[in-house]
Amino acid sequence: MARRAGRSVRSRRLAHALRRLRNASGWTTDGAGEAVGMSGSKISRIETSEIGVYLDDLEKLLDLYGVSRRQRVDLLDLARHAEQRGLLRINNSNLPGEDWHTWADFEEEANGLLFYEPLMIPGLLQTTEYAREIITATGHDLSVDEVEALVGSRKARQGKLTRAAPLKLHAIIEQGAVERDFGGPGAHARQIRHLLDTAELPNVVVQVLPADAGLHAAMSGAFVILEYDDEAGLVLLENKVSSVFLDEPEQIEVFDATWSQLLHQALTPEETAEYLKRLA
Repeated sequence: MARRAGRSVRSRRLAHALRRLRNASGWTTDGAGEAVGMSGSKISRIETSEIGVYLDDLEKLLDLYGVSRRQRVDLLDLARHAEQRGLLRINNSNLPGEDWHTWADFEEEANGLLFYEPLMIPGLLQTTEYAREIITATGHDLSVDEVEALVGSRKARQGKLTRAAPLKLHAIIEQGAVERDFGGPGAHARQIRHLLDTAELPNVVVQVLPADAGLHAAMSGAFVILEYDDEAGLVLLENKVSSVFLDEPEQIEVFDATWSQLLHQALTPEETAEYLKRLA
């Protein structure tokens, strides 16, 4: 059965950006609405993408928020194609910016994340040591201060797993990624124990896909399925320089089916815990 379409990924990104710009410029929804001739409730509905925004109204809001010319061009282009589906490509940047905030916003709104990772332990399950090593190894020309800022940001995101209404996380990780050494045996053992401890949370499931599972449907690479209570899901695909969000129901169904196959080939959560204890 096809998923319902819901809001497009572009309309969501535009809404997130407008909310962030208003907050950064110090305007309330009522104040911004009065300044541009709209009601505060209309501003709120635009910022949750319940309704679209006309280009002339968007121009007024961008003037009010003092948006730079480059960002203005990007946001106007998003508005013109807000209902277009298929994929949204963003640039990967280790440092906070508009594209970085896009992922943070989508993750913040999600009630569940399904990770398939063939090469590394997902960020929400990393120790500080592992996060620092991964960011240093994969980052391009990052300074020590930038690495530490990113490590702090990653650790702060992990708070979503233990907050009052915690994020649900289900990760399937390839055995090779779990066993890949880093920082010496002590650091590696601490990461494995951290995986074990985090998997004991009621909202977290960790499964290892063993090397002898053979070929499988996810051989094409890592992906994340973002689940929402009252909204159609998204799929995130990443590479070295860019990320792609998919929102077509037919596209998401492909990854749903892939995930279902991985569940059957991976060790059960109980088997995974026993394997990790032996490894640690």
